[in-house]
Amino acid sequence: MNILTENYLVKNLRAYPLLRKKFMSYIKGLNQFPEGFTKNKLFHDYLKVRRHNPEKRVSQSEYMIFGFCNLSEKEQKKYLTDVEATRLMRPYNSESEPYLKSKETFLKNFTRFIHRGWLYVPDASYEEFCEFVHKYHTVALKPQYSSWGIGFLRLTEEELRENENPREFYEKMCSGKYLAEEFVESCDELAVFHPSSLNTLRVITFRCGERFEVFGCGLRVGNNGLHVDNAHGGGIFCEMDPANGEIITDGLDECSNSYVTHPMTGVKFKGTKIPHWKEIVELCREASRELPCLRVVGWDVAILSDGRLELIEGNHNPGMNIVQAPAKHGVHDKFASMLLDYYGEPEQYKKALQP
Repeated sequence: MNILTENYLVKNLRAYPLLRKKFMSYIKGLNQFPEGFTKNKLFHDYLKVRRHNPEKRVSQSEYMIFGFCNLSEKEQKKYLTDVEATRLMRPYNSESEPYLKSKETFLKNFTRFIHRGWLYVPDASYEEFCEFVHKYHTVALKPQYSSWGIGFLRLTEEELRENENPREFYEKMCSGKYLAEEFVESCDELAVFHPSSLNTLRVITFRCGERFEVFGCGLRVGNNGLHVDNAHGGGIFCEMDPANGEIITDGLDECSNSYVTHPMTGVKFKGTKIPHWKEIVELCREASRELPCLRVVGWDVAILSDGRLELIEGNHNPGMNIVQAPAKHGVHDKFASMLLDYYGEPEQYKKALQP
């Protein structure tokens, strides 16, 4: 046994207690264990999956929502994890990262697709922040570089007024580099799933010149009365048919609990058609043309209560869970093949970009 192997084993042995603790905490969210599995059996099977798929860096959530405990190694290889997707996209998407990762920069560059009011709090005075909240009555507060709904806050004018130290709250928003946005609501057709959250559509697109295609799409809705629709924040997601915008699966949450209907409202997922689908696809096509560096993007689109389409954000390294987990079909080969078809080998692509 050489020193590299020894270090690898030592590293894994040291990580074992923490990994086990995190896994046991995660599976508390399971409504039902897979048939034939206990907590310990699931955990040790998860370790086996990680060991046999080191390139995938399978997360606890991915292990459960993809149903890896019931799949052969060959079948597991068909799925695309977040780590793999990022690695595959990086050569083609690195130029777009500065424009999409920063929420402020995104809002500045896609103004014609955005109707909601917004304010970058560090650039505003305390008085301007208060005026903004007063103007819209309810605002959404998001850290500049956050994802997965982390750090999201909903603030009403009344809550700010009743705050014991509103200036201190404002300073906290400045130090956290928060954006304040007008809190918008979903159209009736999407709000019916979960009225408390802005329920959005994730549309993953490829573009090369005038060539454009929707790779996959899905609906994300909130749960438990929370204001975020992201799965990492407790939301539910389902896959849609890119051809017509119809939901083609039941709902799924991050803990792999499946829902024929929304657990709070009883609204059925599968078979629902999303309104204005052709217009949504066209909006994503137009948005993908806004900057020449945009290639593979995961667009988040909302249909507002007045029927207008609103571009919420674009993701330069979109995860593929929403187009794999609900229907239990891996897209690894399809995604890798489309990257090569659209852009060629990474090294050839880099050379083509050089002046």
